Amino acid sequence: MKKLVWAAAALLGFAIAFPNGISLPKPSKPSPEVVVNDKTNSAIVEILKGADKADKKRIADVYSSLAEVLKRDNAQRVDNTEKFAELQGNTLELAIDQPGKYPGLDVAIENVFKEVVGTDGIDASVVNPINPLVQKKLIEATKIIAASARK
Repeated sequence: MKKLVWAAAALLGFAIAFPNGISLPKPSKPSPEVVVNDKTNSAIVEILKGADKADKKRIADVYSSLAEVLKRDNAQRVDNTEKFAELQGNTLELAIDQPGKYPGLDVAIENVFKEVVGTDGIDASVVNPINPLVQKKLIEATKIIAASARK
């Protein structure tokens, strides 16, 4: 019984000494690593040459995030080309404030996907599954677009 009284007294003393509790230093969050891709697309760089930094950053962030989503998904949810097209379209619709602000950017982005992913074994009129190779190429294409927007 004596030990219980001592524990209660210690707890009461702590509550009086620190009425708002003690504040411990918060661990700093590690900053996410930004992997800079060396490859860029000259058409995208040229189109965004006059763009302000906020627009470039937004485009780079959208496509960097899209690459991360594709990587994490591992072709589980986005498992075919139709779903990827829908994901990309919905992402752009929600993320880009002024579509058409940079004429030709949409065509340049589509060309990057055509160049990197290619059309070997992919029929545009058919929904194709995303295998590991296609997934890797889609991620590479999104990284090229992001790197081009950062220039």
